[in-house]
Amino acid sequence: MASSSKIESDGEDEAQEEEVEHFDDFTLASSWERFISEIEAVCRQWMADGPKNLLKKDAVQLVSSMDLFKVKCELKDVTKSYSMEFYFHTNNDGKIVDWNSISHDLQLCFGVKEFLVIAPQSASGVVLDAPEASKLLSAVAIALSNCSSLWPAFVPVHAPSRKAFIGIQNMGTVFTRRFEADHIGSQVPVKLMHLEGLYELFVSKFVSFHLFMIP
Repeated sequence: MASSSKIESDGEDEAQEEEVEHFDDFTLASSWERFISEIEAVCRQWMADGPKNLLKKDAVQLVSSMDLFKVKCELKDVTKSYSMEFYFHTNNDGKIVDWNSISHDLQLCFGVKEFLVIAPQSASGVVLDAPEASKLLSAVAIALSNCSSLWPAFVPVHAPSRKAFIGIQNMGTVFTRRFEADHIGSQVPVKLMHLEGLYELFVSKFVSFHLFMIP
């Protein structure tokens, strides 16, 4: 009896060891989570440095502006590489100044002073795939939310000649702000040359908010 019980106990121990050896570690981050974490780490560093320290480090002055600078870093998500740039205005005293006619296109369109632009490292640097653009914006939005940052973030879309961007900004509340910019140029679509076409464009971009009163 003693020997049989010992054999049974040994069998149970082996079964328990097998159960312990084969388990799923859910603490391992996915590639998506690691990508967000990498963006968050870079943004936290830029926020901690501030304009003064960024100027002393690797900030580059834009040729088109005397007081517009940018810093950039390279990010990698699985097999794709991306470039994230932070644009900011500053003068020699390190104070943020108002934008003007020689500011960045996104500043002129939306009046933003500090903003991020993330794009793939390719010949055009433009995200042509809508799901990829949404994925990038979502990753940056989550990272900035974790940092409690109100910086708007933009992703280039469509053909490079259109200079089109979509963007998002955390407003510090449950609401977010969406951006969309497109450059028509000299060739205006026939549809937009008539009032009806302009009206349809406006309606398609218009977002209505329904407010419900709680009794």
